[in-house]
Amino acid sequence: MDFLEFFKGSATGAEKIIFLCSIGLVIEYFRPSEQNQPAKTILFNFLWVINFIFVTNLVMHYAGQVINPVVDALGGPWLKVGLPDVWWAWLIQFSVFIVMYDFGYYWFHRCQHTWRWFWCHHKLHHTDEHMNATTSFRHHWLENVYRIPFIIIPMALLISIDSSMPLIMYDLMLAWAIFTHMNLRLELGPLTPIFAGPQVHRIHHSKLRQHQDRNFAAYFPIWDIMFGTWYKPEKGEFPDCGTVHNETTWSIWEANVGVFKGWYRLWKGRRAPLLETSKAEEL
Repeated sequence: MDFLEFFKGSATGAEKIIFLCSIGLVIEYFRPSEQNQPAKTILFNFLWVINFIFVTNLVMHYAGQVINPVVDALGGPWLKVGLPDVWWAWLIQFSVFIVMYDFGYYWFHRCQHTWRWFWCHHKLHHTDEHMNATTSFRHHWLENVYRIPFIIIPMALLISIDSSMPLIMYDLMLAWAIFTHMNLRLELGPLTPIFAGPQVHRIHHSKLRQHQDRNFAAYFPIWDIMFGTWYKPEKGEFPDCGTVHNETTWSIWEANVGVFKGWYRLWKGRRAPLLETSKAEEL
């Protein structure tokens, strides 16, 4: 494989993500919850998207190879379901997949906020003080590695559905992740406790202390309601975003290596304020 082929393979997905984020930016322009966001935050996030995708594809190429051997070693999948390759079977598979994924993601995300080790890499996502469509991929690339034991392997162990799910259904999940991060003054009304829209997720990104450790679910707030982390936003409630200590990140280098610096401080036993959430302050 020559360098050009390697680069193309490592950049897989970048065009689609940049395109969807751009659409989100256009939509939120007409009804923003925060007026006049600085252009530099959007530029930084787009640059980070390229970095994120390139490194993620490279790392996951190797880390992803452990999934099948682990599932086989544990005797999975434990439940096998055969479905025909038709539209209603796709919908069943998609429904099962997204509910299981969101349940796993809820606990994974909650751990990211309550365990200092995980917060070291998740903090990058919350240092964006001007949340918009591009914030949805402002994650450290290690996050996808952690999703393997927390979400992917448990799902693969539990069930296997013998039906091909069209790529468009995965794209819908991608688009929803962008939608929830949009700088959009949109309230879902009676659907607010059912679907995690931009207002619900903005509460999660709020820098106000009363909003810390709330609304972890990516798609369905039922998990927050069931496990005591739900905060129903008031009418017209669109708080400022960021961390309670107003930390920001404007360096691609720092965004890549900050997690390792945080781990080093933990290893050294320092009590630096690595977490900004209310629960962290109890540690």
